[in-house]
Amino acid sequence: MEGRLRIPDAEIAEILSAEEVVESCDRAFRLYGSGEALNPPRKEDVRRTEGADLFRLEMPAEWPGRYRARKVIVERSDVASGRLAGRTAVIELDDVATGRRAELDAEYLTNMRTGAAGALGVRYLAANAEVLAIVGTGRIARALALCADAALVPREIRATSRSAANVAAFAAHVQPRVNARVRSMNAIGDCLAGADAVLTAVPTPRPILGRRDVGDAVHLSVIAGDPRTAQLDPGLLSGREVVADHPEQVLKSGDFLLAGLGGERLVRGGEGRVLTIGDAALGRLEDRRGQGAIAYFTGMAIQDLMAAVQVYERVTGR
Repeated sequence: MEGRLRIPDAEIAEILSAEEVVESCDRAFRLYGSGEALNPPRKEDVRRTEGADLFRLEMPAEWPGRYRARKVIVERSDVASGRLAGRTAVIELDDVATGRRAELDAEYLTNMRTGAAGALGVRYLAANAEVLAIVGTGRIARALALCADAALVPREIRATSRSAANVAAFAAHVQPRVNARVRSMNAIGDCLAGADAVLTAVPTPRPILGRRDVGDAVHLSVIAGDPRTAQLDPGLLSGREVVADHPEQVLKSGDFLLAGLGGERLVRGGEGRVLTIGDAALGRLEDRRGQGAIAYFTGMAIQDLMAAVQVYERVTGR
């Protein structure tokens, strides 16, 4: 680690606002869609030890000729109970031009770039974004609210959870930080009624949204990717087109595994090429806007890379 620039979470949170995280994530998706930035396959390992899952994830990304990055997450958790026993996350960044290296804490960046992705899914694919419904009230749901407020300027953000206390805590945390009105809803049906877009971020082993819960034209941004979790009833997932962030990762997610789906629901172009969130960022999916497509996010290292670059360049003055 000698000679490596170290940037802690507290400093990153001071440097990078929700608006800037959205900007970096949009840039990542556009570069991904154009092929100018690369997101190689990630390495994932889950094993059961001492009553919890030990989860390790390594995620590489490259902006050729400019930067390389690798994010490493190690987490102890239990999906069935919703318990998180501990997590470490770091991003290792290489400045190709100068040879300088940096290590960034990745808790804030991971949460916020995940929230930015969900918000951008709405921006790229929804017909309207006046009223947003967020299912979940944890750290990712809070990031969804902050980034959605920055990216979409909604009139109202609703949130629901299985716990009334968690819903109240969500509103208390988010309302002072956004311009939209934040409404706490204890019943999921009340939260979804009349919403222009639904954003989900619930690490649950059993689906919580069914086909009848969401109108056919209502956009869905799903924050998922873990093979142990599933948020969507198979009937809902199999009845809509899916815009994937990373197709290979999406097909290994819990929702697709539960529904027994391969790539048949992924959006494709005229020649059969799978169209991703990168294509949506470049405006290639305007014909799907307002059609109820599901933007499905598993998380990509290219998002971490671009957010880390924005922080690194601010710190170093590059």
